[in-house]
Amino acid sequence: MGKSSVILVDDFPEFAEDRRLHWIAEEWLRYADRLAEWTMEHLVNRRDVWSQYVVKNGEVGVVMLPVKERRKSGAEMVTMNKLRRHYSGRAISHLIGLHSISDHSTCKWFAVDIDLHDETVADADEVAVNNLAAAMEWSAKLREFGFDPIVFDSNGVGGYHIWTLLDREYPLEDTYDFADELRSNWEELGLPRKPEIFPPKPHVDKDDLPYGLRLPGRHHYRQYYSRVYNFDALEGENEWLEGGEAIEVMLATKTSPLPKVKKAVTKASVKTATAANGKRAKSAVQTKKRKPRVCLDLDGVLAQYKGWEGLDQIGPPIPGALDFAWSLAEIADIVIFTSRCSLDTGGEAPSTRLSPRQLRIKVIEWLEKYKFPYTDVYAGQGKPRASAFIDDRAIYCSPQKNKDAFEKALDATRSVLSRARKDVREEALA
Repeated sequence: MGKSSVILVDDFPEFAEDRRLHWIAEEWLRYADRLAEWTMEHLVNRRDVWSQYVVKNGEVGVVMLPVKERRKSGAEMVTMNKLRRHYSGRAISHLIGLHSISDHSTCKWFAVDIDLHDETVADADEVAVNNLAAAMEWSAKLREFGFDPIVFDSNGVGGYHIWTLLDREYPLEDTYDFADELRSNWEELGLPRKPEIFPPKPHVDKDDLPYGLRLPGRHHYRQYYSRVYNFDALEGENEWLEGGEAIEVMLATKTSPLPKVKKAVTKASVKTATAANGKRAKSAVQTKKRKPRVCLDLDGVLAQYKGWEGLDQIGPPIPGALDFAWSLAEIADIVIFTSRCSLDTGGEAPSTRLSPRQLRIKVIEWLEKYKFPYTDVYAGQGKPRASAFIDDRAIYCSPQKNKDAFEKALDATRSVLSRARKDVREEALA
């Protein structure tokens, strides 16, 4: 028996009698790091809550974590390690689901869940055929819109998930409306019930946490791993990909903009819209109670910085920085804002450059290694929206409030530049 087989059996003893399942499980384990990075970038709408599968008395269930009493502390989050554990699939209790709605009512993705949980029902074969037909029709429609949908055979008995990645965060209502319109002909396609969509609601109030969707990979109670439909299959090739081939399709998936959905205006829709507006007005008042966003610099504020050593070289934490960050997290949502994640690579050779996405993951791993609290790491272009910025090189200037603001800002700038020139000279002499 080869070395890889021994590792495989050790990691997945429950698959010892199925060599093919062994191989597939090992493939998902091998890709766990890359899948965790991809998921953190494209699928994590909120880090402060997730669904976790549990096994109790031989039955598989799902719970929302952290529990409500511990949710506000910010000590438990969706981390890279949690995502790696899910994709490694060594235990049912490691499997998780993610929420499709952020804490500020936006979405990075949407999905359709065309389920068939019980293959023993009388018309299961017919339902499975219709489910597949619906998955193919809706994914074809998505491709016509310019999307790059991922169609998963989620359980091997006729259940399918369609995931679609968006190029940025879109308003919840717009995302819901598009997904809802996509499934609108479900009865014509012979489905026994309206498929679930994610996001499942067009509006959420404060502390309203709709259920999440299980991430692809190992099934929570079947001996099965997700398969991915191959839209580019040639004649004679597999239409459904498994293991590494399926994962490579996932990792190569493109993001796309969300088109607008035009709704027909009827008396009923006007009445519904009026009621919804009332709900939104109420939600808007509640939203104001959310903690403000504060952008926090990394180098020189949280991490020691003694000169540029490379994009992915981050110094150890500055003494007191961790306590400061946790105190700040009690009054604000922390967004890490660092030039490392910008498109400007500081003149490094092209062969050494990392993409903003890769740099963002490096920063996330550093924050998690030293247990720093954070809501997000900003990797976009331009200035993020925030109530305040904390930066070791920041200069305050508010001429609308202070008449001498420009003069003070110039003096402060001269002082900062003078220190910077001194640091450069000392570094050159060293």
